[in-house]
Amino acid sequence: MTKYTHKKISAKLAAKAEKATGDISHEDVSELEAIGEDIRSLGRRTTGQGYELGSYLARAKAILPERAFGAWVKAICKFTPKTARNYVAVHENLAAYKERLVTTGTAPTTLFILAHADKEKVEDVVTAFELGEKLTVAQVKAMVGAAPAKKMACDTGHNLGGATGLRKIAQLKVAEDSVKFFQLVMGILSRVEKALEPLDKKRSVVKGALQKSIVHDCRHAHDLINSIAAPLEPSSMVANTNWQPAKLPEGTAWRNVQALLLRMGGVEAWPDRHAFVPWLQTEVVPLLRFVVHGEALPADVEDETPGPVAAQREEDADDGFLAYDQMPPDVQDTIDRALAIVSPDSRDEIRAQIMFDPRPIKRRAACGADS
Repeated sequence: MTKYTHKKISAKLAAKAEKATGDISHEDVSELEAIGEDIRSLGRRTTGQGYELGSYLARAKAILPERAFGAWVKAICKFTPKTARNYVAVHENLAAYKERLVTTGTAPTTLFILAHADKEKVEDVVTAFELGEKLTVAQVKAMVGAAPAKKMACDTGHNLGGATGLRKIAQLKVAEDSVKFFQLVMGILSRVEKALEPLDKKRSVVKGALQKSIVHDCRHAHDLINSIAAPLEPSSMVANTNWQPAKLPEGTAWRNVQALLLRMGGVEAWPDRHAFVPWLQTEVVPLLRFVVHGEALPADVEDETPGPVAAQREEDADDGFLAYDQMPPDVQDTIDRALAIVSPDSRDEIRAQIMFDPRPIKRRAACGADS
């Protein structure tokens, strides 16, 4: 039996590489030799070097016939043609994300998954990495839809019973909701800071345009922070009403974020034009930068209390009143029919001001008599 030493294996691979280049021009052979030297000179496979390797392999792939490329890769790189094509895909498909992925030090295994994913899903994963999420390969596959349905269900716990299965799907939900939350808040912060730019030129800030651009994102972000962090509690004494998210602990920074997003999600709760800009500068921007960048809050923002309209909305919620999106369907239908005569642009604002008391009239009367 032939004894395959490392030298013999290398010689055999080199012979295959030389054979692979047999049908191409002398200039191309010289370029392939230079590419081979560049590849050998690469050290440890960092994220940046992974991109470099992909660019070298893309050049070699453009020179060599399809069948010859695999033999050349095995001889020069000592890995499979499939791995080589993955590196090429990273170079070609993830070029727009290079700086961000290099900064987060994303591993090659994860890069290979992202290189074949939709751009929108790639953005979700990259944002999660930037926000410090420690996603496993299985979680990345689940987020981009790369895992087979059966395997993905097993990996994420959707078919796993007991407390272990529940914890797994809860962790996945929080990870996915957190990505969506931070994307929304980053967008809100960006538009608020953009809206404040005219101040540098001693021009006014346009309140209506800013409201229109962020109010719905603020509502969605408020829903997400409740979904991620707020425990559920009974919304009233009536057993058949849905539970509602509770307030986060009073006096905490995240409680202030929760209250701010609630306030910003209803245009009626914004300050008037005289207090509007100071509010953005001293409360909105610091709290949003606390969320996005982890910046410490000034003492006066840490102790911030909701404005009178926002406080009234929260007080209404504590009294068992339901916001529009929590009302029974028949009540929502009644409101929608009544709003048919109102301009479509004003309907969301009016809906945000309506609160519904689910308690029966007799019970409400009794409560009023007791008080």
